[in-house]
Amino acid sequence: MFEEKYINLNGREFRYLERHGVGCKLLFLHGLSDSADQFLPIASRLPEDWHLLALDQRGHGGSWTPKLGYTPIDYAQDIKDFINALSISSLNIFGHSMGGRNAFIFAAQFPECIQSLILGDIGPDKNLDDVKGTIDFFNNLPKSFQTPAKARDHLENRKPGYSVENLDILMKNLTEDANGNLVWRYSKDACIQSVTDSRSRDWWEYLPRIQCPVLLLHVEGSTELSAAVVERMVQEMPTVNYRTVPDSGHNFQFENPDFATSEIHQFLKPAN
Repeated sequence: MFEEKYINLNGREFRYLERHGVGCKLLFLHGLSDSADQFLPIASRLPEDWHLLALDQRGHGGSWTPKLGYTPIDYAQDIKDFINALSISSLNIFGHSMGGRNAFIFAAQFPECIQSLILGDIGPDKNLDDVKGTIDFFNNLPKSFQTPAKARDHLENRKPGYSVENLDILMKNLTEDANGNLVWRYSKDACIQSVTDSRSRDWWEYLPRIQCPVLLLHVEGSTELSAAVVERMVQEMPTVNYRTVPDSGHNFQFENPDFATSEIHQFLKPAN
């Protein structure tokens, strides 16, 4: 059972989820506009004795939202402050999408703090089309919903075919405001800054500095991570294991959690 917790990191409050265990220690880092709850479909399938953590990153969920400071380097420092506050010397990290980029920057900057790294459908390349598309998406997204039913209808239209359980998790990314409307639990400005700061340049120079074993989960036909980028990542990270996630879109934690969980378990099991 996960516990919802809050922690103060140098005067900044962060929300996280934790399930205690004596086995493998694994931290989940979510993607853009998501939250720690997004990993529940995978976390629920992992061994019960694993120690699991999932962090709401800055500007998302219930965590601190500054006006500025959304580069992968800023996020990586938050990860370092987080594990220091919990007195964790090193652990495994699984980062999906934006969380994956933040995770490999962390792994490159603090190699002594990471045992192994799992990257979910993300690479170090720049993508100006993605920046423009993301800005357009958030500018056109409804800011609020008058009722939970209207919010759920919106999510069902965006994510056709999602199970009731998955939609319940997505609903956790909404909260009630002072007027009784449901609003998103992330900052639109933070999301736009994040994608602008992270995808307006590339981050290739960090990959050769990663020393730990790496599992790269690449969605078949991904629009976020091209086959050419995957090939270069494999060349520049000699410790990488590469797997293709079938029958899924970018959010494979919802769309094919069985495959993802099996790969994560097999990757982490030998070392832990």
